[in-house]
Amino acid sequence: MGKLSSILKLKPFLKKYWIIFTAGIIGMILSSAISTPVPYIIGYLMDKVLLGKKGFNELYFYIGIIALLYVFRYAISFASKYIFVKINNLVVNEMRCSVMEKVMDLPMSYLAKTEKGYVQSRINECSSVGSIFSPSIISVFLSIVDAGLAVVTMFVINYKLAIVAILLAPVFFFSAKLSAENFMKNTMAMMEASAFLNGESYEIINGIETIKVLNGKKSKLMKFKEKLSKLIKVSIKQSKSMVLFMENTELISNFGSLLILLIAGILILKGQFTIGLYTSFSLYIGKVFSSAQGIATIGTTMKPACLSIERIYELLDMKDENFGKDKILNERIKSIELKNVSFKYDENKTVLSSLNFEIKKGEKVLIKGENGSGKSTLIKLLLGLYSVSSGSIFYNDFDIKEINTESLRKRVGIVSQNIFLFKGTVLENILYGQNEKNRSDAEKVIQELNLEEYVNKMPKGLDTEISQNTCGVSGGQAQIIAFIRAMLGDKDVIILDEPISNIDAETRKIVLSILRTREFKGILIVVSHLIDEMNFIDKTVNIDE
Repeated sequence: MGKLSSILKLKPFLKKYWIIFTAGIIGMILSSAISTPVPYIIGYLMDKVLLGKKGFNELYFYIGIIALLYVFRYAISFASKYIFVKINNLVVNEMRCSVMEKVMDLPMSYLAKTEKGYVQSRINECSSVGSIFSPSIISVFLSIVDAGLAVVTMFVINYKLAIVAILLAPVFFFSAKLSAENFMKNTMAMMEASAFLNGESYEIINGIETIKVLNGKKSKLMKFKEKLSKLIKVSIKQSKSMVLFMENTELISNFGSLLILLIAGILILKGQFTIGLYTSFSLYIGKVFSSAQGIATIGTTMKPACLSIERIYELLDMKDENFGKDKILNERIKSIELKNVSFKYDENKTVLSSLNFEIKKGEKVLIKGENGSGKSTLIKLLLGLYSVSSGSIFYNDFDIKEINTESLRKRVGIVSQNIFLFKGTVLENILYGQNEKNRSDAEKVIQELNLEEYVNKMPKGLDTEISQNTCGVSGGQAQIIAFIRAMLGDKDVIILDEPISNIDAETRKIVLSILRTREFKGILIVVSHLIDEMNFIDKTVNIDE
C-alpha cells in the first residue's frame, strides 16, 4: 500500500492541465540553473577579492551579480510554485467531485453495509492527495535538479572531493530511508485509526437524538474513547519515529560534512586547495546532501498521499449500480410483473420469498403486509436500489437487471415512509431532481390537487425554509411536500409507502381524498398495513401470503 507508482493514477485529472504543469516543471529547472553559479562566485570572491586584491569595486560587482541571480531565482521559483499550488487546488477539487459522483452511483448493497463516516473519510482523503503538489514536495524535486548541477560543478572544482561526496550521498540516502520506514508504518496505522474514529463520530452525530432519548451517552462515549485511545497510541508512535528519523539524518549529515572538512583541510595545508574553493564546495555538497535527504524522506509525504490515492481508487474502480444495465426505458411503463422474486440481505435473513404478481397501467394496487413483512424492501427492489436474490422483475417485459436505473427512476415517483428533505425552501424540495420544472409547474400541480390552502398555511408558503431534513415543517407537511414532488413529474408509476401512517388527521384526510378522487393515468401502488378507507383500490397484493 502507498506505492509511488500510484501517482500515475492522477494522470486523468492532470490531463487538462498539462500545459501549465509543463510550465511549472520548466520553471523549476530554470530556477535551479540560475542559482547554480552562486556558490562558485562566492568562492571566487573570497579567494580573488577578499583574500587577494581586496578591491571594493570587485566586491560590489560580484555581490550585485549574486543579488541579481537571487532575484531572478525568486521570481521564477515563485511563479513555478504558484502554478503547482493552482494545480493542487484544481486536481484535488476535481477528484473530490469525481469521488462524490461515484459514491452517489455506488450500489446500495455496498453503501448500506459501509459506515457513512468511513465513506466520508475516503472523500476527505482527496485533500491529502494535494500534498503531492505542495511547495515542500516541489522543493524536493527542485533540490534534485540543484544537486545534479551541483555535482557537475563539484567535479570542476576538485574531482577527488567530488568522488568522496558522491560515495557519501548513497550512504546518507539509505540511512535516512531506513529511518523513515518505521515512521511510514505508523503513519498508515494512524490514518486507518483516524478513519474509524471519523466513522464513530459520524454515527454519534447522526444518532444524537436516539442517544439522548435512550440515555446511551455512557456506552457510546466509551466506544468513542476506545477508538480515540487507539488513535492516540499510534499517533505517539508516529511522532516518536519522526523525531528519531530527523535526528538520525542530521547526525549522518554532520559526520559527512566533517569528513569533507577533514579531506579539504589536508588539501589546503598542502597548498592544493583554497579556502574559497572549500567554501564553494561546502555549499554545493550541502545541496547534494539536502537532495539525498529530500529523496529519502519524500516518502513521509508522498506515500500517505499515494495511500490516499489507492483508497480513493478502491471506490472509483468499483462497479456502479448501472454496470451492465444498457437498456434505456424510453417508453411509458404499461406493466410491472414479479416472477418468483426472493430477496435476502444476507444468507441468514430472508426478507421476501417467491413473490408473484402483475400490475397493469390504470390500476390502483394496495400492497398489504404486517410490519416487518418486507414492504419497504419490495419498494427498494422496484426502484432498482437492490437486486433480487432470485427471480425477476419486469417493466414492459424488460428485466430490471438490464434497465438503466436512472431512466427507470425518471418514470417512477416515490413518497417514502421516512421522508428526507434537503436544506432549502419548500419549492426547492418539490423541484428536486426535476430540472425541467419551475415554480409555475409546482403551483399548477398544487392547484390541481387542491392543496393551495394547505401550502399557504406554512410560514412563507413555497418559500418556507427547511434548515435540516424536516426541521422547519411538520411530519404531515413533509408528507405533502413529497407527495407534490411525486405528482409533479407526471410519472408512469406512483409509489406511496405507508401514506396514512404516522401523520395527523388533517393530512390523512387530504391524502385519502386525492387518492380517491384523482384519476391516475399510470400505475398507483399504495404500500400499507392499514386498509381502512382504501375503497378506491382495484387490487390487493398480500405479501404475508
